[in-house]
Formats: sequence, structure tokens, C-alpha cells
Amino acid sequence: MANRSVTRYLGLCGCVILGLLMMANANAGFGQDYFDAGVQASSKEDYSVALGYFKKAKQAGMDTAVLQYNMAVSYYRLQQYENARRIFLALTDVRAFEQRAYFNMGLIANKQKDKPAAVRWFQRAHRNVDSKQIQALAKEALHRLGSSPRKVQRIDPGWTGFISGSLAYDSNVTLVNNDLLGVTNRDDTAMDISASAARWLKGGINNGVRMSLGASLQKYSKLSRNDYDQLNARVMRYDRLGDWKMRIGGSWNEIYFDGSEYQRIVGADVRSRRALSENNQLHLRYKLSRIQATDAAFDYLDGWRHQLRAGIQLREGKNRVRYYYQLELNDRKDFIRRVPGTNDINSSVSYSPARHTVRVTGWWALNNNWDARLDTRYRYGRYNDSNILNGRVTSRREDSQIRLSARISRKFSRRWTVDGQYTYTNNDSNIDRRSYDRSIVKVGVTRSF
Repeated sequence: MANRSVTRYLGLCGCVILGLLMMANANAGFGQDYFDAGVQASSKEDYSVALGYFKKAKQAGMDTAVLQYNMAVSYYRLQQYENARRIFLALTDVRAFEQRAYFNMGLIANKQKDKPAAVRWFQRAHRNVDSKQIQALAKEALHRLGSSPRKVQRIDPGWTGFISGSLAYDSNVTLVNNDLLGVTNRDDTAMDISASAARWLKGGINNGVRMSLGASLQKYSKLSRNDYDQLNARVMRYDRLGDWKMRIGGSWNEIYFDGSEYQRIVGADVRSRRALSENNQLHLRYKLSRIQATDAAFDYLDGWRHQLRAGIQLREGKNRVRYYYQLELNDRKDFIRRVPGTNDINSSVSYSPARHTVRVTGWWALNNNWDARLDTRYRYGRYNDSNILNGRVTSRREDSQIRLSARISRKFSRRWTVDGQYTYTNNDSNIDRRSYDRSIVKVGVTRSF
């Protein structure tokens, strides 16, 4: 009897919510007459006829979100739940229809006897506050399903962030920046400290501007010449472009090496993602960086870097796995030394690699307090030009690198987390002293605010 009561109530909610847009005016267009005929048929609960008119409107060139919504409503009324689900899922990325689409996805999940999915979708509809009516219906639907609405997250205009510290053992200390990759063949312990703070300057995650500031330092106990410090700032604009959720912004990084100035990197970043299904997302990213040496000794690293990335994220409950491929192109000044009094090149070293990276990262919630992450990466890099050493042309540098990482963390309270991490790197290069194996063990604590 309880299940029947829930089903009857959600069916009544469906009558209310699914009819909300039946009276909405569509944008004028070539298929307007078909659309109007479909709305009239829907008002008479003749959904089969209505769907036929909506399809004709689409064939006539009309392709608005209002039309898509009404087609989905008709599919739902005809109990063609998968067709309705597909359209409502796409509408979750359309701002004006997002909350309605969440609620309707909950109704479909309930019809398909998938209670956990229904609860998740009703939770999303309740957290969105665009329509108080839909929010109230979602709240009641959750109560009927034996669940409580989660607290609506408000945008905090203040600062949020974290500060963390860790101790690490490094089996083979390397120059940590990729541009200066080299090895010492010596081990050492290090202390890492990092902090980040961010705040919304305007709006929120669906339409807003966010600023973040950060700093980090790495200090070795014996090999201090490998110490590495960084300051950074970023401003990102969050918005939508059709079905895509967008982040567009810029960043500034000031990097210090061995306690002295090293590099300044100014970047422009475009990220986008869209839903492929309820649990799967497509991610795209392009980043352009202008790299400038702040110490004349490193001016051969000046230049541009392009990074293009495409990936897919798969989610199941709190667990998720992300796969991506990245292409990195560099156009640097490179190191060139000429024979005195001539134009002949005596020595030349390329610092302009083209890198291909394939990476898989998984996050798992082991229980309420423990989380785990596994990360695997393969990267192949080939430099643009051959090296010249003492007038003799050598091979173009090629590197093949595998990196494996495992991390486990435990949250002791809402603010405090302790974690341990192990990372193994194998770099195989055709250039002497560029091949190495490296292991890092790290234990740290993080305080968020």
C-alpha cells in the first residue's frame, strides 16, 4: 500500500509539473502552427496526436527548448520513458529548464522502479531554487520516498579554501619542473606546504565569476638547490553555451627555483563539459600559456605552450573514473650558442617538445570517512629539433614516461583530513642522464575553511 501511495502521489505531481509549460509561448518560427496544434492536442490529453504535431514542427525547422520539453512530456504521457528521459537529460544543461528537467527525471526514475536515482534527481530539483513550486513538490516527493531534502547550498560571498602540510621521502630527487628535467641520483626528505583561497566575485557556479589565490613551497632537507616555490592567481567565468557548461578565464604563476626567480607563466584557459547520460560527461579543455624567464639564465625557456585535452568521466554513485588524452605543443626560444665571430652553431639544445599523454584517474568512497584515488599516466614526448653538441648533431630527444600513483585519505571532521600517497615514475630517454626511476612517499594533513 505504501508503494502505491507514493506512485499515486508522484503521478499527481507529474500532472502538475508536466503541464507547467504546456501553456508556454514558443518562439515564432516556421513550425509555429504545428507547435500550437500540438499544445491544443496536449490540453485535451491526446498525447499521441500532440507528439505527431511536435515532430512535424521539428521537421519544419523549429528546434527550441520549449518544443523539446513538450515532446518529452508527450513521450512520458505515452509511457515511452526512455525517449522522454533522453530529452529531459539534455534539458538539464539548459538553464531555463534545468529544475523542471531534474524533477521530471525523478518521475521517470520512479516509474522505472529505480528509487536511488529518483531520490538523486528530486534532490537536485529541490536544491535549485528557480521555482518555489517545483522545489516544494520535490521536497514532498522525497518525503514520500522516505528521504529528506539536503540543505540548499547557498553561495558564500566570503573566502573558502585550504592549507595543507606534508612530509615526503624522495628516492631520486629531480628538478621538478618539466623544462629542467634532470636527476641527482640522490634521495632526500622534503617538506611541502600549500594554501589556496577562493571567493565568488559575482553570481555562482551556473553564471558567475570566481577568483582564487594560491601559494606552495617545497623545501628539501639536504638538496636545497632543488627547492621550488610558487605563487598563483586565477579568475574564471562560469557560464553556459547551449548544452555545454563553460569555464573561461586566465591565470598568473610566479615560480621560484633554488630560492631565486625562475619563471612567470600567464595563461588563458577554456574548459567545457556536457552530459552524455545521467552519469557520464564529456570534458574538453584548451590552455594557452606564455612562458617568460624572470632570470636571464633561463631565457632559452621563453615561449608558448598549447595544451589540448579531451576526456570522458564515468560516475556510479560517489565513485568516478576519468579518462583523457592531452596534446601539448611547445614553441620555445631554445638554447643556442654560436661559434664566436661566425654564424655557425656550436651548441643547440631543444626545449620545445610535442607531448602526448594518456591518463586514467579513479576516485572511490570506501566509506563515510575513507576515500581512495588511483592515477595512471603514460606520456610520450619528442622534441622539435635535434641537439647539437660541440658542432656535432645528435638525435632528437625522445622521452617515454610512466607514472603510477595511489592515495588514501581519511576525514576526521568536516575541516580536517589526513592522507598518504605513493607515486612511482619511470622515465626512459634517448639522452644520457634523462632516464631514471623515482619513488615518492608522502604523508600530510589538510585543514579546510
